[in-house]
Amino acid sequence: MLNWTMEYTMSQVLIVIVYALICITYFLKNRKRILIINILAHICQAFSFLLLNGLTGFAMNFVYIIRDSFFVIDEKNRKSNHLNKKDYIIILILILIIICLTCLNYNGLGSLLSVVATIISTIAIWQKNTKYYKLLGIPVSIAWLGYYIFLKSLFGIILESILLICIIVGFIIEIGMKCIERLIN
Repeated sequence: MLNWTMEYTMSQVLIVIVYALICITYFLKNRKRILIINILAHICQAFSFLLLNGLTGFAMNFVYIIRDSFFVIDEKNRKSNHLNKKDYIIILILILIIICLTCLNYNGLGSLLSVVATIISTIAIWQKNTKYYKLLGIPVSIAWLGYYIFLKSLFGIILESILLICIIVGFIIEIGMKCIERLIN
């Protein structure tokens, strides 16, 4: 049974905004645009989780914001798409931050789903290839769906389910376009 308080209602409005933004990212090819839209989405999602008392999800969204902000800045300075020593150091630091925040905000096994989603999505965006971002978006979406079920967030469940479909469609479109390009060339 859901308790429709003002906080719950506000969290659901923020979730709608989050998913409108995130759905857009799965149809973009430009990594910098994906990152900027993700930052906006994760700011909204952090406050939505706070309103739902989802402290682990709230904390994981700050990891997302830090991570994506770093990658936007790094994107400007990067001369190559190849990973370097700095990338590995950053990913290690992010994993350590995730572990620390998880220890501070642990709220049962269901709360770990947000941690799993954060780790997988960090690996996905770290790859610098939107195809991997879209592919790894599938398990990320499944983990967030489980977290929304854990929080009993009606709009989170509905919209994450829609997002999962968008991710799959976006990935299929990307693969289909590559196949068509190979046939033409």
